[in-house]
Amino acid sequence: MIWLLRSVEQNPSPRRNPIGSKRIILALLALLPACSLDVKTSETIDLRNIERSRSPNDVLACPPRFCRAEADFESLIFQISKTELINQARRLIAAEPRTELAGSNPTLDQLVFIQRSRLFGFPDTIWVQGISVNLGAALIIYSRSNYGYWDLGTNRERVRRWIDKLEKAVKP
Repeated sequence: MIWLLRSVEQNPSPRRNPIGSKRIILALLALLPACSLDVKTSETIDLRNIERSRSPNDVLACPPRFCRAEADFESLIFQISKTELINQARRLIAAEPRTELAGSNPTLDQLVFIQRSRLFGFPDTIWVQGISVNLGAALIIYSRSNYGYWDLGTNRERVRRWIDKLEKAVKP
């Protein structure tokens, strides 16, 4: 679609009807939500060793000194078991709009969610991994857009909101 917009801008035709071009673009935009945008969820990623994307469309929340990559947010440490924390996270995240549990990896104590954008249904993948910390537990959360270079801060806002929800639901 970007190609279509660029080609219209770069090759203006004196016969081109601007209203007709706008209708074509609007029709394409209207069809976009119906497109099936596949997402790979079988990917096994130990979030402690994640390699961050080079684009500004991913966010990582991790307790201090647990992840190799630099975190955007510091995860909270809760005084409950890792299993209880993962169950709370599953319940809270599954209640989010346009969000589905796409998979899990019991070996890594990890859940994988897909949340789709409201307007076009673009999928973002979010990994949530439980870890034991001292006498409690914490979550590593990694959220990234599957399409595009920049996400307008969507992943950052999502992870911040989810951390806040967990803090209210499970007092650290």
